[in-house]
Amino acid sequence: MTQDRPAMAQRGDARYTWDDTIAAVGQDFSGGKDHTAQETIESTAVARYCEVWEIGNPVYWYKDVAKQAGYRGVVAPWSSFQQTFTYNSFWRPGPPTRFPVGTNINAMTSNATPPGEEERSVPTPPTTQGIVTDIQIEFFEPVCVGDRLITRGNKLVSVRVRETRIGYGAFMNRETEFYNQRGQLGARMNRGGFSSNAGQKAPAGRGS
Repeated sequence: MTQDRPAMAQRGDARYTWDDTIAAVGQDFSGGKDHTAQETIESTAVARYCEVWEIGNPVYWYKDVAKQAGYRGVVAPWSSFQQTFTYNSFWRPGPPTRFPVGTNINAMTSNATPPGEEERSVPTPPTTQGIVTDIQIEFFEPVCVGDRLITRGNKLVSVRVRETRIGYGAFMNRETEFYNQRGQLGARMNRGGFSSNAGQKAPAGRGS
C-alpha cells in the first residue's frame, strides 16, 4: 500500500520580504526567556549515552579519573550537549494529553508549545521548503554530572538571499548559548538553514 505524501506546509507571512528578514539581523527571537532542562545530568544517563556509541574515554565513566584530569566530576560527552541534556519532555503531569479521545491511531501526536513559552517568528516571506545546512558549536566550560543546562537566546546573526538549484530563498543562521546552573557559558551554537520556494527564480535585478 502506498501513502500519499502530505503537501509541503507553507511558512512565513506575505506581509514580509527578504529585505525585512535582513533588517532583523541582530535581533533575539527567543522571547527573552531561558529554557532550563527538566533533569539534572546523572551518571547513569551519561553511561547510557556512551554505551550506545561505545565511547570509552574514562572521564565519561569514572569520577576519580575525571577529577584527576582536572574536571569537577564525570564529564558528559560534547556530542550530548545540544539535544540530550537540554531536553524538554513532550509531556509532564499537568498539561493535557497528547492523545485526545477519537484521535486516529496513525495520526501524529500534538506537541503544542506551553502557553507563555512561544518564541517570536523571524519575519520571512512565504516559503514551502526548508533544510538544515550547517551546525557549528564552540565549547567553553565542560558539562559534568550534577549540572542542569539552560538554553538562552535565538539570535538571527546572518541572512544571505540566494537563488539555488532547488529554489529561491535565504540562508539564515541563528545563535544560541548554553549555560550551567552557575551561569557559566558551556557552549555557543550557530545553526544554519535554507528556506525557499521550490523551483522559484530570483526576481529581476535581485541576482543569485
